[in-house]
Amino acid sequence: MKKRICIFLTVCLLSLIALVCVIKWHYFRQGTPVVVEIKPGQTVSQVARLLKEKDVIESVTWFKIVARLSSSEKDLKAGKYDLRTHMSSESVLNCIKSGFCQHLTRLTTLEGWRSEEIAEMLSENNITNAQAFLDIVRKRDLEGKLFPSTYYFAENTPAWAVIDAMVAQYNKRIKPLINQSKTNLTEKEILTVASIVEREAIYHDERPKIAAVYLNRLKIGKRLEADPTVQYAIGFNFKENRYWKKGLTYRDLRDPSPYNTYRHNGLPPGPIANPSFESVKAVLYPEPDFEAIYFVADNTGRHDFSQTYNEHIQKKNKYKQK
Repeated sequence: MKKRICIFLTVCLLSLIALVCVIKWHYFRQGTPVVVEIKPGQTVSQVARLLKEKDVIESVTWFKIVARLSSSEKDLKAGKYDLRTHMSSESVLNCIKSGFCQHLTRLTTLEGWRSEEIAEMLSENNITNAQAFLDIVRKRDLEGKLFPSTYYFAENTPAWAVIDAMVAQYNKRIKPLINQSKTNLTEKEILTVASIVEREAIYHDERPKIAAVYLNRLKIGKRLEADPTVQYAIGFNFKENRYWKKGLTYRDLRDPSPYNTYRHNGLPPGPIANPSFESVKAVLYPEPDFEAIYFVADNTGRHDFSQTYNEHIQKKNKYKQK
């Protein structure tokens, strides 16, 4: 009798272990990552076959049964999803319905980009409509506040949502920096100078010096004569197939745009690009006791600074010869 009971218990225990293994295998066996795209208008059957082809689910029939019992076709929203091979149908459905598995594209906007460059990158990656993005930026006057950083966006994200994410980073990183400073410049003026510094500087240690030069010029009423403002005014250069035209001509310098600081005194109407934290900081804390009002590129990416025009011309000629 005892022997039969032991055998019975042993069989029950083995059956229980087998059941646990089957459940664990069915629900938790997940393999390599795979991106699955559900297209607009696809039915549950079509989605099930797609998941089977990608080796995400084991059974098309079971997925369809679970889908129709626990959700509707509306829950299977079009989009890209980060899934894994060998998932349970229940896990796949919960993942898609909750939005937790939505595939996000990693994008990095660079310091010194103008809003058009950001819009083009977003459009090329199917994140949002470029024109809709630019319309909002211009309406809300946000050039300079689209903080350069790395972002994660799903495809077909509304333009306002993309912009809000960038402005939120600006409010988090730049706003406190401005609020803590004792500058007499307005927020827009700070961003405008910082955007010019961003387009001029390559090395961080030079930013406070370049900022000091432009602030010195503003202080004495001298035109900024900043090449990046002319480049911004010109816009897209079809010959070079890029923004920020390289070889400026005398004709370019005579462009009547209010952004052309060779033609107009003071600051341009607003920022010409979206500056980094370092460039904004350089404007708020320029190089102390730095009286230079000229600088020239020295052919290494750095700049040579001068206090007088004659000194500036001498250095300019020197680097031109080199």
